Amino acid sequence: MRVSDLLEDPQRRIEIRVAGPPSALERQITWCAPTESIDPSPFLTPGAVMLTSGMALNVTDVRIWDAYVERLANVPIAALAFGLGPAHATLPEGLVVACRNHGVPLLVVPDEVPFVLVQRDVQDRLSAERYEALRRGSELADDCTRIAADQGTMQDVLHRISEAAGARVSIQDSTGATLLSAGDERGFAARTEFTLPGNNRDRFRLVVEEAVAQPAIRTLLAPVAAVVSMQLSTTLGSAGVAHSRNAGRLTEAVYGNDAVPTAELIALARDAELEPYQRTGVVVLQAEAGMSTTYLRSVSWRARVILAGEFSSMRFVEEPDLSTILLQSEALDPGHLVTSARAAVGHARSVSAVVATAENAAELGLVLRMCRRALGDPGVHAAPSLDFDAVVDTLRHPGAISLAQRLVAPLSRSDDRTLLTTLEAYLRHSGATPAICAELFIHRNTLAYRLKRIRELLGLDLQDGRVRATLLMALRLA
Repeated sequence: MRVSDLLEDPQRRIEIRVAGPPSALERQITWCAPTESIDPSPFLTPGAVMLTSGMALNVTDVRIWDAYVERLANVPIAALAFGLGPAHATLPEGLVVACRNHGVPLLVVPDEVPFVLVQRDVQDRLSAERYEALRRGSELADDCTRIAADQGTMQDVLHRISEAAGARVSIQDSTGATLLSAGDERGFAARTEFTLPGNNRDRFRLVVEEAVAQPAIRTLLAPVAAVVSMQLSTTLGSAGVAHSRNAGRLTEAVYGNDAVPTAELIALARDAELEPYQRTGVVVLQAEAGMSTTYLRSVSWRARVILAGEFSSMRFVEEPDLSTILLQSEALDPGHLVTSARAAVGHARSVSAVVATAENAAELGLVLRMCRRALGDPGVHAAPSLDFDAVVDTLRHPGAISLAQRLVAPLSRSDDRTLLTTLEAYLRHSGATPAICAELFIHRNTLAYRLKRIRELLGLDLQDGRVRATLLMALRLA
């Protein structure tokens, strides 16, 4: 109900004396408040139509009227309806001037029209509007439930809500990051938030932004907020593995085995509806320790929605502690992939994301494992083109593993269990004594003694670069 609606009833004969600023008569009315208090502002809420006969303000000092209206404008009320009668046979000029100065619409109620009738008319109209909002809200909730039941996406649900509310709607996480939205993105004057059920760490909000505030928006959208919450819980809350068709089998084979034969990778890629000889983009995400599965899935979900709009094929696998996204398109550019991933992941401060490309299915297994090893620092990073462990992965033949175990067996059988860790640190730091001693918390003399024992047990020259490379690979394989 708007202020202008009060002027349309010929039986009440309410007239306008001060229209206020442009569109003031289109303000939404939230309730009707009759009062004769000299300062009713503590008892009013925004959008009220205040009814008064000015009984407590039988004054001529314009400063008193100005202060009175200023307090009402600060609430702000929708309009002031002044009733003529015994207290004031005509409108006080000070009141008229004050309403003009403060932009408060001033209505005149005839002496023969009791306030109770005006109040009843307003309340009846508001009750009818609230009932209509409840009815529409129930229908909207039913529509969104059907969309979800028919395998519709969360984006489909948000589009339906945006259409019904005539507003922009979005889902935001606890950091304020927008996960998904629907509707125009122009500037908005009004904002309404619904906090969706969840624990304190996984708190999401349904945010509604409107060009003009609708008092009944909460009544309209309260039922559908529950539907959104349930779909969010289904989409993000499961601790189990969720994946695109057969993509889970591909990543399970890669992450679960040291080396997957190329022929098997090609078959698994085809099962996942990926072209095995086409370049594939890889984005692997992991939340930092202490963050929940729901938080990781919310960030991954947002990334998938954005990336799916840029690449023709998108497959994903969601595990409790890891999210893997596979992308293909006709001309997938590695640089563009990194840029797109940064935009898709956004400013999630507690997520590490590693991005890489594989030229074909033969590379895909090694690239996925490299991405997983490179996870750590928050933010989006490009995976290395090749790392040492990727080379070792290609050598994981049963015979190579057996030879590696035999090579380092003398250290494994030694009574001194520190020799293996000392050799690994020695090789990793390229023989740099200060770095090795700092990592192992030992004196340089202790290091020299251990290295002497290692040389004796293995019968190898640790100064030889090829020997060092062989030992480093052997330790990884063994």
